[in-house]
Amino acid sequence: MSLIIEKNRSKKSALFLTWIPLVLSILAVVLINFINARYNAVINRTLIFILLMLALRCIGNNFVRNLAGAFFLGLIATDLALQLYAWTNFNSIFTYGFALSVMNTNGSEAYSMLGLYWRDCSIFLALFVLFILTINSGLDAIPNKFRKYPLILLILLLTGYTVQAALHQMRKSKVDSMAQRVMNSTPLSTSKVFMQAFADINVVANINKNAPDYKITTTDTGIDNYILIVGESERTSNMSIYGYERETTPQLESQQNNILLFRHAVSPAPVTIMAVPLALTAASVKKPEPVLYGDNIIGVANKAGYETHWYSRQGKGGAYNNVITGIAMNTKQHQWVEGGFDDALLPLLSQALAKPGKKLIVLHIYGSHEPACKRFPETASFFKDGSKADDCYDNSVRFTDEFMGKIFSQLSHSRSSVFYFSDHALIRDPSRAVVYSHAGANPPKEALSVPAFIWYSPEVAENKKWTGDYNTPWSTDDTNTLAELWLGVHRAESKDKSLKSWLQTYQKPIMIMDTTGKTYNWNSMH
Repeated sequence: MSLIIEKNRSKKSALFLTWIPLVLSILAVVLINFINARYNAVINRTLIFILLMLALRCIGNNFVRNLAGAFFLGLIATDLALQLYAWTNFNSIFTYGFALSVMNTNGSEAYSMLGLYWRDCSIFLALFVLFILTINSGLDAIPNKFRKYPLILLILLLTGYTVQAALHQMRKSKVDSMAQRVMNSTPLSTSKVFMQAFADINVVANINKNAPDYKITTTDTGIDNYILIVGESERTSNMSIYGYERETTPQLESQQNNILLFRHAVSPAPVTIMAVPLALTAASVKKPEPVLYGDNIIGVANKAGYETHWYSRQGKGGAYNNVITGIAMNTKQHQWVEGGFDDALLPLLSQALAKPGKKLIVLHIYGSHEPACKRFPETASFFKDGSKADDCYDNSVRFTDEFMGKIFSQLSHSRSSVFYFSDHALIRDPSRAVVYSHAGANPPKEALSVPAFIWYSPEVAENKKWTGDYNTPWSTDDTNTLAELWLGVHRAESKDKSLKSWLQTYQKPIMIMDTTGKTYNWNSMH
């Protein structure tokens, strides 16, 4: 009797020990993902990992089990090692920049770095061995009649994640791809970053490939320096030049005699990655085909013989920047500035202005992008008597105005012009945790009502200027056409003679596209 009891104990102990590698594997996945991911993402990834391990464990054929395990678990071990690499070496999540570095590393560079990052390689090997050991231990722990269920549950769970991603695209946003959203819910989450980097490389290449060949003529505009400033998240409702009670735009107001102010400018989309490409290229809400991104204002300026520059405070890569970066890369000089605030672009502007010849200089600023409190230095905190959200946002608007004032001053003794528009506006809702926020699906008008103006320096001849208030509703979807006329460039097939004549006859339905791809007529929106 005691022998039977002892046998049962030994059997239970052995069974318990077979589950230890699985527990350790699960702990590794949970702890490493908890470093940077939200709890819901950690849960999703862990569930997939557990079901995958059990499904692999249930494969009876040793060769098939280990072959499949080496493939899938090798990828997961790589994912975890990359996450730890970014965290331990840079105190960062595994980002787009890391993915590009990996993709652009050649064989000799990779070999030479093995000695430098041997600890990270050791972590990968340790995890890989642990995972392989796990799927090969306790093969009898799961009864035969239950062995098909882990795979079925794994397929069902992945299907659920796919449906969830599809619904998100239909209801909220199509900016991130469906595949990226699904992968972010699996233990291969870093693959999302690699997918985005690969997509960006293709986007940039295609923009360069699809540049059209057309004939142009140029007319004398009396201007040598054209500064195109792409603003960010600025609301007309918070600008005193548009009637706001707080004095947020004193510099603009002091220059009102030199400005053509668009009183009713409308953004075609509520997010940057949609609004800016629509503004700067031949693509439109009615024809949003990516092939049209190659026909853009930078290409036109290059063809007209202008020196082209692009200086940006925005990100260079990712789903929210890739098309914009592709357009920017066509300029003859381009640079992305990561530190400081928007005024960090001013030295680059000075350097560009010092060069001879006619030039188009694009400044892509951060403006009032949320969180607005981080868009200006402490010394620029002018408003302090309201709510934190309103004070921060209004201070960011005033800081942009000060930035404009410095540019006006810098250009005042040359034949120069500034064309400014904000990519989109924001919603203000005090009931939300984030009071000033982006719109998405079914955006309200306030998220699309943007400031826009053209400024002329005193050195530009009076007969070459058009100033005052422009009261016709106008869409920044047509910025590319307006910018060409501002530059004095005319396409052979175009009948438009001047910026003024084009704007005076501008009458067209203004269309909007939300983040799901649905379109609206501006006049029917609330």
